[in-house]
Amino acid sequence: MSAGTPGAHGAPDAEHTAPGAARAADPAVLGLSHILTDLLPPTVHTPGGPARYTVSAVFTRRPSAGEVDAIDGAVARAWLDRAGFPHVTTRVSDRRLEIHDTSLEELADGLAPAIAALLADVSSVDADRAHAIADGLVDHERAEERRWESVRALVERVRFDGPEPPDADTALGVARIVTELLPSSLGTDEAPDRYTVVAELTRPPTRTELTLLAGPLPRQRLDERGYTEAGIASRDRRLEIHDASLDELADGLARTVAETLAEVAAAAAARDAQTIADAARLAEQERERARAVAEAAAAISFAPPTVIDHSPHDPGPAARPDVGEWEDEGGSLRKGTPTW
Repeated sequence: MSAGTPGAHGAPDAEHTAPGAARAADPAVLGLSHILTDLLPPTVHTPGGPARYTVSAVFTRRPSAGEVDAIDGAVARAWLDRAGFPHVTTRVSDRRLEIHDTSLEELADGLAPAIAALLADVSSVDADRAHAIADGLVDHERAEERRWESVRALVERVRFDGPEPPDADTALGVARIVTELLPSSLGTDEAPDRYTVVAELTRPPTRTELTLLAGPLPRQRLDERGYTEAGIASRDRRLEIHDASLDELADGLARTVAETLAEVAAAAAARDAQTIADAARLAEQERERARAVAEAAAAISFAPPTVIDHSPHDPGPAARPDVGEWEDEGGSLRKGTPTW
């Protein structure tokens, strides 16, 4: 705070306006360098000229957003009222300060030092606030780094060690914990007791493995080991371990999860192998049926017979009397011929 300001944005008094104006010589302190005479009304200092008008002055540097808010708002208004200039208003226009409803004479008679002190106070308060924010950010970053160190130490304790798979390259397991998805309050006093831990799997689960992971097997294995609150679910290539904690994972839950994944992978492989064997058996049965049908169809011949097989009711021409003797061509009996 400047010597001419008893408190943040406090009112100046007569004996302190000069030191406040002198502070503006510091490049870090916001001040005014000169008046833009070209922007004064052309009738200034003429018999018919205005008594009050707008005077534009150039800042020594570009004001910050906080300084602009103070100069354009209630801070400057209260400062000028207490300094005895209730009719004067200020407004920032880029690199210029517009001083409304004043005159060159009023500025020379005390308004200019008052505005200089106002700008010095506004600059000092804004700098203090900026330093406080910067210090707070530094403290926050340090606290955040310490928090992440404690979280990383917990993560390093977690080992998803299960039974050695027959093929380590294709085994279903946990590759790493996704620390970015852990609760942001972890490692602080506000950290939850239980939360979701997301881990990356070593490979995408097969469709059968996904079915088994969504079934009763994981729940049964967790309950058997005493982890009745925790639960696991697969999402894409990630495994979500719900209602757990890093401490619980490090103390045994991680191994149970790894063993459950290995069991799921083995059961899925056996089920897939059985499905393939059943499919192969059905395919072989279908081929056998097709061959049998083809052989049966091939045994059927549509060629005409070489010997006519007469029915028992037709004795044939050798056993019948000559047609001409007793029957005409139509098969009717001749007149007068006795029947026997």
